[in-house]
Amino acid sequence: MIRNNNSFASLVLLDPFGMQINWESIQSLKHTRTDIWILIPTGVIVNRLLDKSCELKQSQKLQSFFGLDKEEIIKYFYEKKTYNSLFGETEMIRKVSSPIEKIAELYTIRLKTIWKYVTEKPLRLENSRGVPIFHFVFASNNPAAVKIAKQIIKSERRWQPQK
Repeated sequence: MIRNNNSFASLVLLDPFGMQINWESIQSLKHTRTDIWILIPTGVIVNRLLDKSCELKQSQKLQSFFGLDKEEIIKYFYEKKTYNSLFGETEMIRKVSSPIEKIAELYTIRLKTIWKYVTEKPLRLENSRGVPIFHFVFASNNPAAVKIAKQIIKSERRWQPQK
């Protein structure tokens, strides 16, 4: 745990193994002079835990990762639809479209509860088939630092293959 000592500034680069970083660890950086780059395993692991049927067998891992309760996670990643069938009204729950982007979006929103400035559009890192596997996001309380991070992300996007 980092102690709140405003005489030192730090840059944290988090490349977690799977979902090993819990939200409490991220939150412990709140009142420090810390900027953070974090590699979010959006398509590799998190999306796989958000199963299509909303069973969330690994809900504790998702809760620890996002720092949210199960109901908040369901509300963000699942849609309830009611339709009429031969047997009356039926409720269907399904996963939202573009869940990988929604994972990055929610994590960015969560980071904004700790830092003033967060890159709005994290760098999307894809596999050789163009499937997103990670998002790389930056957060800081320094507006100049986030401006530099946005420039880095923008320049990196230029080097990625165009679809």
